[in-house]
Parts: sequence; structure tokens; C-alpha cells
Amino acid sequence: MNNTIGCFHAAWLFIWNLIKNSFIYKLLKGIYDGISDAWRKSRIVGWFRRLHVDEDALGKTLAGRIVRSPFTFLEFLQKKLGGRLAAAIEESSVFDLCRAYLHNLLALNLRFIGLLLFVVSSGLIFGQLAMHQKAGWVLLSGAAVGAVLSFFDVNVTGYLKGSALVRLACTLLGIEPDFNWYDEEYTKGKDRLLSAVFFGAAAGLAGGIINPLLAPAAVIGFAAVFLILRSPAAGVFFLVLAAPLAPTMADVGLALLCIFSLAVYSITHEGFKFRFDGIGFFIMIFLGVYVIAALTSFAMLNSFSIWAIYFVFISMYFVIINTVDTEKLLMNLLTMFVISGFLVCLYGVAQYVFGWDTSQAWMDEQMFSDIKMRIYSTLGNPNVLGEYILLVMPAAVGLMWVSRKPAAKIVYAGISAIMFGALILTFSRGCWIGIMAAAAIFITFAAGKLWGLGLIALPIIPMILPESIIKRFSSIGNMEDSSTSYRVYIWMGTLAMVKDFWLSGIGMGQKAFTQVYPFYSYNGIVAPHSHNLFLQILVESGVTGISVFLIITILFLRRIMTGYQIGGKGDRLSTVMTALAAGVCGFLLQGMFDNCFYNYRVMLVFWCVLAMGRACVYVAERKRRSDK
Repeated sequence: MNNTIGCFHAAWLFIWNLIKNSFIYKLLKGIYDGISDAWRKSRIVGWFRRLHVDEDALGKTLAGRIVRSPFTFLEFLQKKLGGRLAAAIEESSVFDLCRAYLHNLLALNLRFIGLLLFVVSSGLIFGQLAMHQKAGWVLLSGAAVGAVLSFFDVNVTGYLKGSALVRLACTLLGIEPDFNWYDEEYTKGKDRLLSAVFFGAAAGLAGGIINPLLAPAAVIGFAAVFLILRSPAAGVFFLVLAAPLAPTMADVGLALLCIFSLAVYSITHEGFKFRFDGIGFFIMIFLGVYVIAALTSFAMLNSFSIWAIYFVFISMYFVIINTVDTEKLLMNLLTMFVISGFLVCLYGVAQYVFGWDTSQAWMDEQMFSDIKMRIYSTLGNPNVLGEYILLVMPAAVGLMWVSRKPAAKIVYAGISAIMFGALILTFSRGCWIGIMAAAAIFITFAAGKLWGLGLIALPIIPMILPESIIKRFSSIGNMEDSSTSYRVYIWMGTLAMVKDFWLSGIGMGQKAFTQVYPFYSYNGIVAPHSHNLFLQILVESGVTGISVFLIITILFLRRIMTGYQIGGKGDRLSTVMTALAAGVCGFLLQGMFDNCFYNYRVMLVFWCVLAMGRACVYVAERKRRSDK
């Protein structure tokens, strides 16, 4: 085996030596070095590298103190009530039951799980009998299995750490779990049994009387709530996984729980200090501008309900940057993000392969009759799916790039390929342009020498692409395509609206837009939004809103640039930062052709990606300080 690897390695070195000494390689390398040197010395790079505004100074101004006041108030409560509240929680018998429930489930304690299963099944049986229904054999079997398991007092999690299956999964994903998830003290004694009976009865009776599916949902829900209240970081992991998979309001509830958990954590943990930077300052201003826009909205109640969703989802920026504070935690969070994206894209590809529930509603059938379907997976619209992939696929490529184990590189390469395939099958031209821009940015900063390979590959790509893709791509800007002309007419109508509402905007949401837009529409076009992210923000919140949003994006990119300089090209964190920033840039480019915030779940993912990128910079800065 070693001889075979040695032969391949020697052959590769021989081929690489031939390539390095070739005229084409020297020419391409000279071009790259010239462009790279000019870029490093350019005013653009210099502007991003310089610290134009002392972000810490923003918090010292009157506006900064006002904007930061919610965080200051929590720090005040920490000093006044933190110790007593922490002691009360620690000594509470109710919280003891909750902790026992959580730790035993995390430990996979068979006695606890058996008793829980027995009580839940019994509660379902009792509830169904109370509703004059027959108890099925599944519930009777569940009660019997639970009774048997309750005789074994074993923590299964303890045996999983060294199992071959778990080692394989960790190797393939490039993660290193510590399995310190539970406190063994809670897996002993009577409290865990009382906890199983109490929560099991609640879940079982609710399921038996209302809906049987409510019982397992309650069992899992109790554990999730207790885990998030124990650790805000766990809530971040759940939310990143659930964002594209769960309904919007479920994501809202999960995000609210994360915010509440961080607030309690900040009060009860002495010495905790909130991270509050320039991006956070302008995010708070952005939310304030939208409050004013809601007050002056043509559909005030609807705008305020949408503002509430914006507030909850955008606030996750603060939750993430204040909980994800180590490189290991950051990489594990990115892994969870990529796994979620993989599931979404895999389902989308399955839609195409098996023809599941697809529609031609998003296609000009006369111009593109050869395209039979456009996938949309769990996000309900091909363009929305493409926008989500623009954010998650660069993260997958970044993890592939920085993975130290070959097996993990192969896995992430496969995941990236599936995501790319799903992006192609959305047939979203704006998203195709976005991913090309993201790839260009990533290659430039992570592996600029690959541009030589790109220059060779570009003429070949049109020869191997299917005709349907080439035809779809070449139709960009063609006014004969109904979707292109549709957008252009909407932009013209929206710009006419902006002339009258440039200062205050018309308010948030589809309801406000559809009340005003018909008076400005061109060619009788009906539209729920402007099909342009920047125009939408401008028409909703006026010139102040769009200005603040642009400042946020510029500050984010500048922070990524300064963070990138800490490690430089080849550094693990710098590469991940580059990947996340490339995804954001591709997403914003697609925002020129669609209102990317129309789907709230994608809007949530956008702010989470901004937060993960900023967390990268914090981790890199902390790592630099520790190395000194």
C-alpha cells in the first residue's frame, strides 16, 4: 500500500515539475503575481484595512450609550441580582427535575428512558380510553418495551465515545466531540425517576387527549427547551440546523428561546460582558429605522408584525457573537450549518430525480420548453432555494479547504457537489451569477493560483454543459423572457414610488407594498415586492434604511478583511472568513435581481452568516492575543 502511494506521489511531483517549468505556467503566474501585487497596493484594499472609525468609541457617544442600553441593563442586573438569581436557580427543586430530565436523556440512561416510555405510552392509552377510543398494539408494545428497559441502569452515551460508528462519523465530518454532555450525578437517585414520571405523564396525556403526535414532540421539546436554557450555544446549533427545515414561526420561537437563554446566562454568570461592535451598533440603528417605517406604514399592524420577526431574527447576530467564542465551537457550528444545507439540497435533488411535487410556475414555458422543472426543496421557491445555497455552499467549500483529514475533505467535496447540482437545478440565473462571484472572491483570497486553471477551464465549460443551462444563462437581459421583462417593469414602478417616498418609505411587508404599488405600476404588472433587495429596503424604510444597511455590509467586509490579515493566506480561520464573506457577496449580488429577504428563513440565515463571519474574527483576534 505504501509503495503504491509512493509511486503516485513521485508521479505527481514529476508532472508538477513539468507544469512549473512550462511557458504557460510561468506566463499565468506572472499575470497572477502582477494582479495580486496591484490589488494589495490598491486604494480599495488600503481603505478596508484602515480603521476609519474606532468602533469602541461608538459606544461612548450619547447615541452609542442609548443603542447599547439593553445590554447595559442586563449587565446592571448581573451586578444587582446575578448571584441571588443563580443561587435560586441552582437550589430550585423544579429546576432539579428539569436538569435530571435533560442529563438522563443526554446520557441515554436506559432506566430513565424505559420509565419515560412506559409513562408516555400509559398516558396515551389512558387519554384515548378517556376519549372512548381503543388503545392500539403500538402503545401497548411501547409500554412493555419501556417496562423492560427500566430494569437496566446503563448510560449508553458513555459507550458511544469509543464506538467505530461514532469514530467514523467524526472522521468524515472532521469534528472532535468531547462527549461531556451530561453530569453523571443526575443519572442516579430518585429525582430522575420522578422527572420521567412527571414529564412523561404530561406528554402522554396531552398526546392522548389532543393528538398522539404531540407526545413524542413534547418529549423532544422538553429536552430542547431545557438544553437551550442551560446553554445558549446549544440553541444556536438547533436554530442553524432548523432554519431552512422548520416553519418560520417555529424558527421564531426557537430564536426567542435563544435570546431569553442568553439574557439569563448574562445575568447569572459573573463577569460576563456583551460583545458590542460597530456592526452591532448599526444593526440596532437599522431596527430603529424600521420601527419608524412601521409607524408610518400604509399597513401599520402588518408592518409591526413583520418588524417583530425581523427583530427576533436579526437579534441572533448578538446571540451568536456572544456565544461562539472558540475555534472548536465555531467549526462545529459551521459543520451543523453545512449538514442542514446538505439535507435541504439532497431533498431538492430528489425532487428532480423522482419528480416530487414540482411546478412550472416559475418558468417561461414558451422560451424554455426543454426545462421540465425547477427544484425548490423546503423553501417553496427555486430562487429562494438558490439564495440559501449561495450562503451555505461557500461554507461547505471552506470546510473542505481547511479539513485536515482526507476523508473529511472528500465528504465536504461531495456535499459541495450536491449543493452545486441543486443550485444548477434551481435554474436561477441571478444565483448562478452570484455563485460565480462568490467563487471568484474565494479563489482570489484563498488560492489565487487556481485562476490559471480557471482560465483553461472557462473555454471548455460551454462544451460540456447541457443546452438547457446554456440557453437559460444566455437569456440574461433578454426582454423577450417574461421573467426579465416582469422584473424590469417592477423596478421602474418601484423607482417611481421611491421618488415620492424616499425619506420615510412606505412600511414593511407585502401588504404595504401592494397598497401603494398599483398606483405606480407599469404595463399593468402586479407584484408582491420589488424583486430587488436594495430597492425593497429603500422603498420600505427610505434613504436612511438603505444607508444603514449598506454601512452594515461595508463594516462586515472591512472586519473580514482585517481579520483575514491576522492569519493571512492559508490560515484556517482566514480561509473560513473568506468563504463566508464570499457567500455574503454572492447573496447580495443576487439581491440585485430579487428581494432576498422576502423569505424570512433566508433572511435569518443571512444574519447568522454575518454573525459567524464576525465570530471568526473574534476567535482569530483572541488566538493572536494568546499566542503573544
